[in-house]
Amino acid sequence: MHIYHSFTQLIDIKQPVHWAAGFFDGVHEGHKRVIESANTPGSLRGVLCFSPHPLAVLRPEHAPLLLTPTPAEKYRLLEELGVDVLLELPFTAELAEMPPLLFLDALCSASQVAGISVGSNWHFGKHGAGNAHFLTQQATQRGFRACVNDMLLHKNEVVCSSAIRRHLAEGNLHIANAMLGRPFSICGTVEHGQKLARKLGFPTANIAVPAIAATPAHGVYSVQTKLNGTLYTGIANIGTRPTIAENLKITRLEAHFPTWNQGEFYGTELRVELLRFIRPERKFASVDELRAQIEKDISACF
Repeated sequence: MHIYHSFTQLIDIKQPVHWAAGFFDGVHEGHKRVIESANTPGSLRGVLCFSPHPLAVLRPEHAPLLLTPTPAEKYRLLEELGVDVLLELPFTAELAEMPPLLFLDALCSASQVAGISVGSNWHFGKHGAGNAHFLTQQATQRGFRACVNDMLLHKNEVVCSSAIRRHLAEGNLHIANAMLGRPFSICGTVEHGQKLARKLGFPTANIAVPAIAATPAHGVYSVQTKLNGTLYTGIANIGTRPTIAENLKITRLEAHFPTWNQGEFYGTELRVELLRFIRPERKFASVDELRAQIEKDISACF
């Protein structure tokens, strides 16, 4: 997948492109439908998105936490869907002021547009004045395909990033995973911790969760990860470790894989997939009580 960050860079593309347009946070089942509809014969499949989230620029206090906060994870998911070209435009105040007609002019001038696929609720351009109806009109005038996809439903609920974030926060992991079409994952670099879990007899791989990341309800989950081609299953706590006295409390994932020596992989980039919610995070009266509960959690997972 070739990645570009400006209209002018698209001059390198010699083939027509059918663009799927949106923000695509989480690359969920609804997003997949839009991307897979970008399938004009003889054209490349492209995705047009933005970074950061538009609300982070326009109304920072309302900017959502992200299901895919790391660019590498978002790129991986898009590439798995057969995306050939990614145009990830920096979202700025200047771009927000561009009328939808000028935005389409810039895209059509920079690339051979075979089609544009969107969700039925998509808006673009200054004040969101561009919508699916406007796009369809422009497609007729400019000679490209416009594919407007109806919103996907899961048990009568619209599949969207905000719904997935809500279900994660409420502990409804099974619904969030169904909407994503895969297990929700947390990605990051395995860091050195305080070695407390190791002293308890349960060494963990520790990953600090980015401040911009959407997180599930704090608690214990059954999880899996793949490293060097081997699939490992285990348990993980996501939260702030209320039993442990610390000066700075941050949200972190601590995963224990019984068949894996975590200490060998400090500095490794790891993607941990959440399979099932086990119990909420809570504060224990003592470290011994915490150790006994971890043993019960492991028994519940295996």
